[in-house]
Amino acid sequence: MQLPISFLPLVGILGVLLHKFLIYPAFLSPLSKVPAAHWSCRFCSIWIYWLRWTNQENRTVYDKHMKLGTSLLLGPNLLSFNTFNDGVKPIYQGGFPKPEFYFNGFAIYNTENIFTFEDNAQHSARRRMISTTFSKSFILSSPTARAATRDVLFGRYLPQIRKASREDKPVEVLGMNYSYSMDTFVQFQFGRSLGSNLLEDLKERKLYLDGFFAPYPFLFWQYYFPQLAKFLRKIGIYLIPRSVDTKFAAAEDWNLQKCDSAQQLIASSEKIHSDDRPVIFQQALQSMSDPNGAKSAYPQRMQIASDMFAHSSAAFETSGNTETYLFYEMCRNPEWQTKLREELGGVKLPQQDDLKRKVEVGDIAEPKEIDALPILNAIIMETLRLWPVVPGGQPRVVPKTCSLGGYSDIPAGTIVQSYAYILHHTPEVFPDPFQWKPQRWLDASPDELTNMKRWFWAFGSGPRMCIGSNFAYYSMKYLVATVYAHYTTSIHAHGDMELLDFYLAGPKGHRLEVKFHPAAYAGDNSG
Repeated sequence: MQLPISFLPLVGILGVLLHKFLIYPAFLSPLSKVPAAHWSCRFCSIWIYWLRWTNQENRTVYDKHMKLGTSLLLGPNLLSFNTFNDGVKPIYQGGFPKPEFYFNGFAIYNTENIFTFEDNAQHSARRRMISTTFSKSFILSSPTARAATRDVLFGRYLPQIRKASREDKPVEVLGMNYSYSMDTFVQFQFGRSLGSNLLEDLKERKLYLDGFFAPYPFLFWQYYFPQLAKFLRKIGIYLIPRSVDTKFAAAEDWNLQKCDSAQQLIASSEKIHSDDRPVIFQQALQSMSDPNGAKSAYPQRMQIASDMFAHSSAAFETSGNTETYLFYEMCRNPEWQTKLREELGGVKLPQQDDLKRKVEVGDIAEPKEIDALPILNAIIMETLRLWPVVPGGQPRVVPKTCSLGGYSDIPAGTIVQSYAYILHHTPEVFPDPFQWKPQRWLDASPDELTNMKRWFWAFGSGPRMCIGSNFAYYSMKYLVATVYAHYTTSIHAHGDMELLDFYLAGPKGHRLEVKFHPAAYAGDNSG
């Protein structure tokens, strides 16, 4: 029986569709050889989107990697790799470009910034403009950074801890640590006179934190379906409520006002004291200005403001979550409080009586001395490993056909990614991976330590790794060293401390209440 001629085009179309969407992805595509996390992944992305919608992606993909191996197909055009030499190294150190995911999620003022550039050349040019101010040597020797430690840690944070300790009251440390990290970084960024004061000004804290976190319940739409959300808005359907825009705009305005004030300070030609120097902003302004232009010119205002927002938001959220998880683990493992306090005995920190008066820069330990403490470093490294605050997949785009994860001919345009959560919990690299064990960083052989550092991905790796990692270590180490030099800690109450299963993550319960108990500082010589 012959089909009528009129049916032949339909049969041809069906054949093309069958080949494209079933036969080719299942049998002929170079990706068909890669194990699929779920049978549907070869044909559509519904599985991975369901995991993202229900906040199960990181843990589910981890389980699939442990069962199926180091390479996984998560969607028709999405691969995940949990291997260093054949995954992380070529993708991230090899400079694969970013996809639009980053602009969707992290562009501020609808303007690109150092975190969102898809093009590596643009990113490299922007990074070079300010990289000096983020270098470890610059930060450790910076009088502005030292003054920020004096003002924020010793002038605001510790007095609140000391008062709560005297009154035997708990402190909710997640909000405190967000505020400490924000205030310390913003003072380094914009100078003392333009710094934030989230630690003491609860109105400012609420304005910024409420605005910053307002989009979080709706990030699925913002990250993955921004065009759909925009289209539906036109017909009155708001996947992301208008109130989110209002709150986030308040945080954007807060940042823009600081940028404008810093520009005016620099343009005034007045001598700026080192405490008031807007270190990061000034470097960005100078680097992005026309060298032959007027000093009072303010070019690329929104680009600079977008960068400044990206820097400060990353600084406070990641460091604040890490400091909170560190307190949580130290409370549950008091023997490490003792070990750290003994290590701090030879470090110059203000004594208990000194905390009652204004602390001067000269009273504080040298940054290099704090940075060199092995137990302190191990405690922070292990907290960053077990509780990665950016646990989600870091997508990149394959620039040209290549081999990855033992599979050849991976087509250009394929999205590839690795996860800090999965890398950090790989048992072959980190035995007993779900346990907090600082000793792994102290007792490892040289080869083991080198391998762990390769797989340690708290700040990413390669030319696009987090530019603020050195300042994060700087501020975290000062905080932890100073607190445990003078106090022991215990948990009073907390919410669910499980790590949220998002791209960015903190404690599910958003609350940790800690009690601070005075302890004799081994460095005290008062008898």
